[in-house]
Amino acid sequence: MKKLYFLIAFLSVGALMSFTDKDKDCAILKNNTFTYRNGSEDVIVIFKENDHVEYHNDKEHFIKSDIEWVNDCEYYLVIKESTLPNFPFKMGTKMHIKVTKVRGKKVYYTSTLGGRSWDGRLTKRKNTEF
Repeated sequence: MKKLYFLIAFLSVGALMSFTDKDKDCAILKNNTFTYRNGSEDVIVIFKENDHVEYHNDKEHFIKSDIEWVNDCEYYLVIKESTLPNFPFKMGTKMHIKVTKVRGKKVYYTSTLGGRSWDGRLTKRKNTEF
């Protein structure tokens, strides 16, 4: 009887772990292009190795950051350059991002900066060039 309980517990843990892995296949982030909504605007986001670029206002403005990877599902963005008007952050500001779920082309995440956190969603573009 104890063997049966052990087997059930073992299989249950294995099943739970398999669901978690499927929900967080963060390899999709590496070397891909995404979009997210900012008000009525689509922002283009490009991940290339350790570089991150966001294009705003129909590619008129950008924010460039270095990526410091903690692991495949967690990283820091360190802002290095911006042409976005009234950009509220200084160069060198560090934002923490943690992926919470990946479903198909959508990547859900939580960002933290200056003690404030918010949730967001990236959608993978079909073509990686814009």
